[in-house]
Amino acid sequence: MNGRREGRQTEHLNRYMEEKVERKAKRRRKRLLIFGLLVSVVLFLFLFGVNTRLTDLTIVGNTCYTEDELISMIFKNDRDFNTFYTLYRNQFGEPEDIPFVEKYRIKVTGLHSAQITVYEKSVAGCIEYMGSYMYFDREGVIVESSRELFEKIPLVTGIQFQHIVIYEKLEVEEEGVFVEILSLSQLLDQYGLFAEQMAFDKKQHVTLTMGALQVVLGDDKYLAEKIAELSDMYPELAGRSGTVYLDEYRPDVKKPSYPFVPNGEGVP
Repeated sequence: MNGRREGRQTEHLNRYMEEKVERKAKRRRKRLLIFGLLVSVVLFLFLFGVNTRLTDLTIVGNTCYTEDELISMIFKNDRDFNTFYTLYRNQFGEPEDIPFVEKYRIKVTGLHSAQITVYEKSVAGCIEYMGSYMYFDREGVIVESSRELFEKIPLVTGIQFQHIVIYEKLEVEEEGVFVEILSLSQLLDQYGLFAEQMAFDKKQHVTLTMGALQVVLGDDKYLAEKIAELSDMYPELAGRSGTVYLDEYRPDVKKPSYPFVPNGEGVP
């Protein structure tokens, strides 16, 4: 009797131990399965993040630089093209310091696309000083210094200044010269014209250099009208070498005639 009871107890105990071992094995397999899934998900996300790159970049607001130039200055390393790194850099990184650019904003518009909005510094012109070009805004504040002369910014000569300090206003004898420079730039741009150089004499009379063409404007009276006349004449003057005189402009002359003197023939 006792032997059969002990046998049944032993059998139940063995069955219990087997079930316990099996439950542990199932839990272990389940944990391993979950761990494997987590590792797979993490690995997938890592590889997905590493290989997700910006390939379609749109730039808005740039005039001083081409799109390729800006992209090379903003995305200096291969890592910078990673979409998720760009999102991180927007939140916690420092923007690149780009001459003539006040700031820029990168908006990720998709996994592989982004729009870069550029806010350029307001530059009216530049002067040459000790081998460098000092760029100033409409108020006459020096905003940049560079060894390079940018094509779309006029070089201003003939203005007298005391000293130059970066990010400070240029001290000149005639404060109104900056207003005149800005007005000239805006008027020329309005007519699709550009002057590489604006030369002022001691009386603040200005002469423009447009390629091989010199345009004598004289004082700041009737600037808008003078530039309008220049725009009408320019198709015939473009590419020619010489000087056109608009300094004697008078609004009451109905059919004005402005002398053009080819180089080497002297002043009329």
